[in-house]
Amino acid sequence: MPVPSVTIFAAAALGIATCGGVLHAIAAFRLRRHLRAPAVEEGTATPPLTLWRALKGGVPDLDRKLDALVRGSRACDQILLGVDAGSAEFSACESLRARHSDRLIEVIACDRDRAANPKISKFIQMAPLAKHARWLLSDSEAMPDSDFIESFRREWHASGADVQTAGYRFANLRNFPQALDASPALLTLWPGLMLAGKITFTLGACTGVKADDIRAIGGWETLGDQLAEDHQIGSRLAKMNRTIHLSRSVLTLDSDPMTWRELLRHQHRVAVTYRAATPAGALGMTVLHPLGFAAIAAALHPPFWKWAALIALARIATAAAVSRMLKFPILLLPLAVLLSTIMETAMWLAAWLPSRVWWAGRWRRVGWRGRLGSSPRS
Repeated sequence: MPVPSVTIFAAAALGIATCGGVLHAIAAFRLRRHLRAPAVEEGTATPPLTLWRALKGGVPDLDRKLDALVRGSRACDQILLGVDAGSAEFSACESLRARHSDRLIEVIACDRDRAANPKISKFIQMAPLAKHARWLLSDSEAMPDSDFIESFRREWHASGADVQTAGYRFANLRNFPQALDASPALLTLWPGLMLAGKITFTLGACTGVKADDIRAIGGWETLGDQLAEDHQIGSRLAKMNRTIHLSRSVLTLDSDPMTWRELLRHQHRVAVTYRAATPAGALGMTVLHPLGFAAIAAALHPPFWKWAALIALARIATAAAVSRMLKFPILLLPLAVLLSTIMETAMWLAAWLPSRVWWAGRWRRVGWRGRLGSSPRS
């Protein structure tokens, strides 16, 4: 008797789900090995850094984050802070400079819309004041602990890599939208990093790069209309045979206050960014969502529900293991795994449609390969 086509589709979906579950187990094993690699000894001489931070509006507890940045740096380092002119953030940065008058802190009051990408718009205006040959770029939400910057800079120097980038975890998840916003970093980003092999991209949360290499790709101006500027830095440098190293140091990011509406807008922008940066990679990313395929298999062929349940349990177990290794707790982890799968799948589908993204209080048109266009304020 011929096998019904529905059963064939169900078996294929179950096979993909099983493959995805195996890949997550492999990724967890590789992460354990990655994090346990020997640390670089203290006392290693390293060159000074210029620490860049382009601050967005409304960052919670900004004074504490800026003080942590100063405490984590050395006296020989330079700190560049790019802020909107006349903003509350500008006043906070000026206050920081007054409290640390012995440190080289530059506060740049930036005009808006020097580039379509709001971060690069600030970077363009900050660049003339950068003093050192090595730059450390970090996000507004970054909360480097007392030894993160030290361990990052020692590892970068010891690796001999041209560029170093760091993965991240979120802290201070106070509500479920924040947990769901953080979940893709735990459930998809980290497994993807561990399965990527050679790193040919950089991450926006924290990247160390040389001034000469930014100049080699044409300067910040060439990235001004890119949605995925962080990925583009690494991609363009990799094509120029620059080496990129994934740091063992993990950066902690403070979770932004998040409503359900803000969650959906942010995750849509993340999905469009992934798709724009690497369409082939975004297409293959679905294999890292085994629960969706397991659900399809069980729906098409109910006898597969036991296998689907087993895959779900295994996926939750690997997520819990990665959470412990990264010290990256997620509220209601089993529920977050299930709901995040639904959310990521929906946003993945939406990312392939012509769309706009909400960024820095504005809708922005995005071309197929991530080129930003202007959109009216709303």
